[in-house]
Amino acid sequence: MEFADPDRPLDPKRIRVTNDAVRPLLRGVDWSGIDEQWVGSRPLSADGLPLIGGTATPGVYVGGGHGMWGLTLGPLTGELLAEQITTGHPPALTAGLDPLR
Repeated sequence: MEFADPDRPLDPKRIRVTNDAVRPLLRGVDWSGIDEQWVGSRPLSADGLPLIGGTATPGVYVGGGHGMWGLTLGPLTGELLAEQITTGHPPALTAGLDPLR
């Protein structure tokens, strides 16, 4: 995790280190075709826990605030939100993650 100014330009060294770390895991990828690089903020909630569930506006749900774990936890968050939306009840796994806490 890196705490930095959100407008700070990307650091080519950090991108190179990340690419070098994943190369052995992604065999067969043509790395010569990279023509664009970007970085973005990794939003966190005030208490550092994800926000998963309904909001004060009926029919509006949130699944965010995962910080650097967004890609990892995104599929599970989607399943949990789908369960809440279809059943009308928040799943037990989302206890403590209510966006209105």
